[in-house]
Amino acid sequence: MRTISESNRTQRMEKFRKVWTDELNAWLLTTKGMKPGDAYALFLATFPEITDVTRCAFSNQRSRMGAAGKCTNPNFSRKPRPLWSEQIKKGYVRIKIAQPNVWVSKAKWVYMETHPWEDFAERSNYVFLDGDTRNFAPANIERVPLRLMGVFNEMGGCTRGNPEATRLRLLLVRSFVARLDAGERMGLVVRQGTGRKFREERNRKAREYNARPERRRIANERAKIYRARLREENPEEFARQAERHKAYAKEWNKRRKGKKAQ
Repeated sequence: MRTISESNRTQRMEKFRKVWTDELNAWLLTTKGMKPGDAYALFLATFPEITDVTRCAFSNQRSRMGAAGKCTNPNFSRKPRPLWSEQIKKGYVRIKIAQPNVWVSKAKWVYMETHPWEDFAERSNYVFLDGDTRNFAPANIERVPLRLMGVFNEMGGCTRGNPEATRLRLLLVRSFVARLDAGERMGLVVRQGTGRKFREERNRKAREYNARPERRRIANERAKIYRARLREENPEEFARQAERHKAYAKEWNKRRKGKKAQ
């Protein structure tokens, strides 16, 4: 096992230890009231021979000596705020429920306090039915699981000033997601991006999209380029595809004539 001698250990400690002499500490006191960046720049200019003191180490020692001054931020406090204090973060009100620094959404806290019998294991959002983020009446707060939020937002989300319309939209969202769940169990639903769609609806929209004149023009141009390249690079495969296309066209014409005769 490799060991480090006492002399090597001492050398390493001396290399990384920042030695603050009485002279340096006395000089730090003269920087009281200066901004941290200005004080550090002055320190480097006054003591150019000291090159291994970082700005963080300088600021820490300056604070230990009492030269850093008082915090000028009126919103900063070293004392923890009392329980049930409120703050606004990203436009929403949060409430402190435990020390030293445990905050939750006030809407979530109100809902959990008024619905103690529910299981909160599933991650959820807590929406304001009337769209007012300052109305914390229990009847105005509804729990929406995260798996429903995407569909809920696509349908319009909360209706400002009309909680009944929001409740109706939530019922439609739950019904639609229940249909998707049942369709997925039956194999009728496909994944598209981060969401789900019924396969029949996905195929219908794809047909409508590809039937547009501009899309048909692009598809025909690409098909011409592909056939020209295939004829040049692989004539045998080009001949096989041509035979398949002829057989398909013959069968399609036969079906069309049969429909006209009916």
